[in-house]
Amino acid sequence: MRRTRLPALLLLLAAASACTRRASYDDPGQVIRARPGTEFELALRSNQSTGYRWVLVDSAALGPLRPAGSGYRVTAGSGDGAGGVERWTFRAEGTGEGVVTLVYVPPGEGTAPRDTTRFRAIVR
Repeated sequence: MRRTRLPALLLLLAAASACTRRASYDDPGQVIRARPGTEFELALRSNQSTGYRWVLVDSAALGPLRPAGSGYRVTAGSGDGAGGVERWTFRAEGTGEGVVTLVYVPPGEGTAPRDTTRFRAIVR
């Protein structure tokens, strides 16, 4: 009887780990669909060795979304000065719609952004 419990346990563990994975989006043209209480991340190409960084703007447009963190990782196998991916994590704290607007800014104040991206999210 114990042999039949092991496959069931492994299946349950696999299902639980799939539920904890965070959805990742890198295409601003794709509408993000999330459920309240879940997190998702935005993956944006970046090269922080140049001083450029993605900055969140227009927090009023986030609606039910709340920033939950960000990080940067150089692309594997790349040398010094190589680009990477900046990841922004958001948590859906209620239902509704929100827009995440990020600008890619150079170092220094008063400099115009090099790029702007907007992700639309629907939380239901």
